[in-house]
Amino acid sequence: MSELLFDFTRDGVYLSDCTHVLGPLRQTLEELAHKGLLASPVESLQKLGYHYNRAVEPGTDLTAFVAPLIQSLLDGCKNPSAFVVHHSYAASTSDAIPTDNRELLARARYFPASLLRRFEIDHVPYWGSYTSGCTGLMSLITLAAGILRAANTDKVLCLTADLKPCDTTYDGVREKLLTSDAASGFLVGREPQGYQVLGVAQYSSSREIIPWLEVVKRAVQMTQQLCELTGVPSNGDVGMVCHYPNMFVEAWQLVSHFLKVPKENAIIDGMAERAHCLSSDAVISLETYHGSEPVHAVYSFGSGLHLAIALLRKVDK
Repeated sequence: MSELLFDFTRDGVYLSDCTHVLGPLRQTLEELAHKGLLASPVESLQKLGYHYNRAVEPGTDLTAFVAPLIQSLLDGCKNPSAFVVHHSYAASTSDAIPTDNRELLARARYFPASLLRRFEIDHVPYWGSYTSGCTGLMSLITLAAGILRAANTDKVLCLTADLKPCDTTYDGVREKLLTSDAASGFLVGREPQGYQVLGVAQYSSSREIIPWLEVVKRAVQMTQQLCELTGVPSNGDVGMVCHYPNMFVEAWQLVSHFLKVPKENAIIDGMAERAHCLSSDAVISLETYHGSEPVHAVYSFGSGLHLAIALLRKVDK
C-alpha cells in the first residue's frame, strides 16, 4: 500500500473558523533581490507567476506574530479541548536560544507551550506536527480527528505557523517557488458548521525529487480513490472545487483536466500577491472561498516528500 486513505464520513468531524495572518511587509521581487533574499533570478520567479511576498521584520518572534490570530480563535472558542500545531521549518518548533547556551533541556522549550503561557492557558493538552512539510492542513485534521475520540472532547484548536529561518532566502531554486511568512488556524469539532471532513489521502516518499508527471498521476488517482471511499462522484457530475497551493501551476492544471474540473472551480488563490504560504495556502483558500459548490478537494505538496488531499463538504448555513 503506497497511500493512506482516511474515511471520516461517519465520524462527524467539522472544520470551521478559518483565519490567517501574513507578514506585514509587502515586498517586490526586486526588493527581495536587493536585500539578498532570493537565490533565483527575478525573471524566473516572475515567469512562474510571483510578483510579491509577505514578510516580517527581522527578529520578529513567532509567538508574538501568531498571538492576534490565536486570540481571534479563542474569542469564538473560550475553552478548547486540545491544541495542535504544525510547522514546516525545524526552527519554528522551539523557542530560540542563545548560541552560548549549552543547557540540554533548553532545546526542549516547545513553541506550543510558550504560546499557551502567553494566554495564561496551562490546562490544555497540546500536540505538535512536523516533518510533513506544507501538508499541514491534512496532518492537523488527522490529529484533531483522533483527539476528538477522547472522552469529553469538544473542539480542537489547530494552528500552522512559520517564519523564514534566519540566514536563508525566501525561494527554492530547484523547487521553483517563492514563500512568505504566514500563519493560519481553524477549529475542528463535532458541531456541523464550516466544512464537513469527508476524508484525507496521504502519500509520502523518502525520495528527494518526484517527477511532476508522477505527482499529477498520483493526485488524480488519490482523488478518485478518496471519492470512491467516501461516496462522492469524481467524474465531473458533482460540483467539486479544487484548492491548489501557490506553486507548480501547470501541474495542477493537468490534475483539473483529468478530473474534469471546470476552470472556474480550480482555485489558486493570491499567488502573485502573497506567494506560497506553506501549509497556510490551503487554509487561506478555504477561508476566502465564497461560492456555493458543495464538495471541495484541497491539495498540498510538501518537503519530505508528501502529497496530501483533504476532501470536504461545505455545510449549509
